[in-house]
Parts: sequence; structure tokens; C-alpha cells
Amino acid sequence: MSALILVDSSVWIEAGRPGGDAALSSRLAELLHAGSTAMSEPIWVELYQGIRSKREEARLEMARDLCTWLPFDTDCWKLAAISGRACLRSGVNVPFGDLLVHACAHRHGVQLLEKDRHFAMITSAIKTEKQ
Repeated sequence: MSALILVDSSVWIEAGRPGGDAALSSRLAELLHAGSTAMSEPIWVELYQGIRSKREEARLEMARDLCTWLPFDTDCWKLAAISGRACLRSGVNVPFGDLLVHACAHRHGVQLLEKDRHFAMITSAIKTEKQ
């Protein structure tokens, strides 16, 4: 198995959208085939709340089964709190869920595949805080 990549809900949603980003959909398919995708509780909750049918629920369950689960533990919560504080001090307002996903990726030392501008904002705020 190659290195794990935590796939944010922004990618799952875009890849599942008719007429969505074909390159991103292809990348996700490659990662799934290679057994390199990871998921965590914050991503699962974001995706699950958007389910509109039994068919979508079944597809989401299948996607979850193909992923390696990265637990969202106490260290993830601490990292999310530190990142959130850094964002606020930098004047950056990001969604709580993005703070959780970013923290989980860093806690487990995995790459994050995302299509959401907030992750760059979080990274920038953390770098600014460290300076």
C-alpha cells in the first residue's frame, strides 16, 4: 500500500457531482484503487449529513469501507484548538470542520487531498503564529 491520503469532503463531493472536476475524480479513483485513501470522523459527518437517498447512503458506506480509518483522538482536538487560535489571531475565519480535518491530517502525518481554500488559510495562519 502506498502512503495514505486523507480525502476531504470537498473532494468526495466534487468527484461525485455530475460534471465535476474530471481530473480530481480520476485522482480519487486512483487512490481508492491503490488502497491509499483515509477517512476520519469529521469528514464522515460532513458527508453523511448531506445524504439525500438510500442509494447515496449505500455509496458512502462503500466508500468508507474502502478507506483506512484515522481516529480523531485527543491530540487531534489539541491541534484543532491551536490551529483555530492561530487563525483567529491572524484574522482568518475558517469553518470548524476544516480545522478538525486539517488537525487530523497533521496528527497522523498524512497528506490531505482537498479542494477548499480554507486549508491554505489554516496553514498560513499556523506559519504566521510560529514566526
